[in-house]
Amino acid sequence: MKKILYILLFAFFFQILNADFKAEALQKAKNYEAIVTRDIWGVPHIEGKTDADVAFGIAYAHAEDDIKNLIANMALYRAQMGLKEGFDGAITDYLIKTLEIRERVNSRYEVDLSVEVKKVIEAYTDGLNYWAALNPKSDYIKDFPITKEDIVVGFSLQNLFFSGVISSIEKLQSGKGLVQKETAGYRSNLLEWQDLVLGSNAFSANPNKTGDGSTRLMINSHQPLEGPVAWYEAHVQSEEGWNMMGGVFPGSPFIFVGFNENLGWGFTVNKPDLSDSFLLKVNPEDDNEYWLDGEWVPFKKKNFKLPIKLWGPFWWTFNREAKYSIHGPVLETDHGVYAVRFSGMEDIKQVEQWYKLNKSKNKKDWLDAMKLRSIVSFNAVYADKESNIIFLHNSSSPKRKEGIDWTHPVDGTKSSLVWNEIVPLKDIPLLINPQSGWLISTNQDPFKVTSEESNLSPSDYSSTLGLQTRMTNRANRGLELFSETEYVSEKKFKNIKFDNSYSKNSRAYKYLEQIFEINFEEKDLIDAQRILKDWDLKTDFNNRSAALGVCTISPEWLAEQGQRSPPPVETVFRECVDQMNKIYGRLDPLWSERNFLVRGDKKISVQGGPDTLRAIYGRQQKEGYLKAQGGDGLYIYVEWDKNGNLKSESVHQYGSATQDSASPHFDDQMDLYAAEKLKDTFYSNFNEDENMESRITIPLPEDS
Repeated sequence: MKKILYILLFAFFFQILNADFKAEALQKAKNYEAIVTRDIWGVPHIEGKTDADVAFGIAYAHAEDDIKNLIANMALYRAQMGLKEGFDGAITDYLIKTLEIRERVNSRYEVDLSVEVKKVIEAYTDGLNYWAALNPKSDYIKDFPITKEDIVVGFSLQNLFFSGVISSIEKLQSGKGLVQKETAGYRSNLLEWQDLVLGSNAFSANPNKTGDGSTRLMINSHQPLEGPVAWYEAHVQSEEGWNMMGGVFPGSPFIFVGFNENLGWGFTVNKPDLSDSFLLKVNPEDDNEYWLDGEWVPFKKKNFKLPIKLWGPFWWTFNREAKYSIHGPVLETDHGVYAVRFSGMEDIKQVEQWYKLNKSKNKKDWLDAMKLRSIVSFNAVYADKESNIIFLHNSSSPKRKEGIDWTHPVDGTKSSLVWNEIVPLKDIPLLINPQSGWLISTNQDPFKVTSEESNLSPSDYSSTLGLQTRMTNRANRGLELFSETEYVSEKKFKNIKFDNSYSKNSRAYKYLEQIFEINFEEKDLIDAQRILKDWDLKTDFNNRSAALGVCTISPEWLAEQGQRSPPPVETVFRECVDQMNKIYGRLDPLWSERNFLVRGDKKISVQGGPDTLRAIYGRQQKEGYLKAQGGDGLYIYVEWDKNGNLKSESVHQYGSATQDSASPHFDDQMDLYAAEKLKDTFYSNFNEDENMESRITIPLPEDS
């Protein structure tokens, strides 16, 4: 009886709170006015007088299409994973609280962010809350209201995940990487989507390479095809000069990759060394002190409350202490006590930099925005209507003391090794308008992004930057394709994007090549070896070697991603032969029988494979086929002709309605995607009679 009474009381108070939230959300919505026009593909084009109006509008439109993913990470941002996942989630909460991310946002929000950015962030949260007020029966209503702090914390956290900082903390806790830090490439396991953030492509060319006076840009960031970091396409336009179109993640009012009338950019994941660990000497007589500059110094301590779900509706709050040295948060492990320090650890201005990038009108504006350095990583490839092209290996690298091996934990007893600055933009790889006329970034060595004679020299940069030296197959193929012809037409430029081949210079081929030297006795293995020897290294529909070939090389790619040694190739090869026989009854099924894009009941064959420029990362399903889950998602082609006229095209892997399976836009772009075709973005040539599906003004009339 008491249990029923508690439930009734909870429901009663929840209704009161919900009524108050709805009234407040509806009242705040009156401060804005946005027009949301959806084109024939369902893509929202949001207009407003002010930037805040537009932010309110994109929040509402995105919530209509994808409220599930907008809410998915709120428990993470609020350090409430323990209530969601029990003790495993509480480990994540403790780490986030130890990094003091929300605490810093709460204390620095009013100080560090401009009035303009705060208006945009707050309008965005008001737009999300307005949607919730109109949809009180949503399954996600319990997670509302969304606050401005939630949004800024989300930016800060994603910044850390993409930079690999969280991963290096996990490695220290596990005892890995102490001989060689290997920060780069080790991805966090805290979020289920992290293992699908495998790379990206972006390339540009100006008249030196196009030959017809045009400047071209391909934006092709690789993300999970579903989930809280899958791309959503939108166009935002205000009378205050914000006029961007491209891809956003759930929870962001800003275009992350895209273009405006004057310029555009793509980002690709890079892996600079942005964190350091310091080995501390702890007082053997008092573990609350550490040795620094010749004396014992007390740790700073904090106590955190961690609510943890036990079973059913029951939960309990546990207390956990955290320690800090002057270096940063302290980790007490079985193999020593360490402190960690990382770029951006006290910075909440990621939103500020994204806003400035979105408002950029020319090369100077864009570079000035990149000088903020609050976005701590990502390669950038830029192009504009003035024929400028840029490659930037963006990294907010610490200004470290020279002559120290920073790849290992360093001496924590000397305050002189504690860095407090990052290197200036001029001291990281930045290549503007190379003589070659082209640039390509595919997560590779930043000194191999264009023709050999136009590349930067690694000898001009400090070894303390910890820059990556890896090469991807996509890099090898892209460099080969751009180099093989004097000029790159629009058709050739797009063909490079859709190239589905492996290079003979790639790690993948060198791994595969080992099979050719083995003397097999079993007929199946001899036949399979012949299939691989005959492979033209393409992953096109009618290819009869690709299924076995991709199966064999995929473990090498995954091992390289995790910075592990690949498994013995003969073992992998034998397993793949068994797998092909079991699933298909033959060794050489068509690639079109193996590789698919799947959405609901719709299943379409697609070309491409892991680490090809046509990047498709599939996971084997119980039926045996590969289902694309990462890689090519939203990609965008931008061109300014010799007169500065803009042309823009795009395609999304599924469609704009990411959750509503009843909507025609749930899967209406899949056929274009599979056919490797693009659609008009309608950015600058929108025709209401031909291109418009719907239009609303929000907030809606109160009687609607």
